Amino acid sequence: MALQSLQINAITAMRARDVSRPTQEQQEAADRRPLRDEAPRKEPPRREPPYREAPRRG
Repeated sequence: MALQSLQINAITAMRARDVSRPTQEQQEAADRRPLRDEAPRKEPPRREPPYREAPRRG
């Protein structure tokens, strides 16, 4: 396992924390959006059965 040799020091941990934190603009946009269970469900698009030509006699 290559991950066993991975060492995380304080600097790496601080960088990861800063990168994962949303910006103020992203946070405000997320606050304005409805939560997933509060949003109305979208109707799935209705698909018509495939059109098939009648076999030709001839």
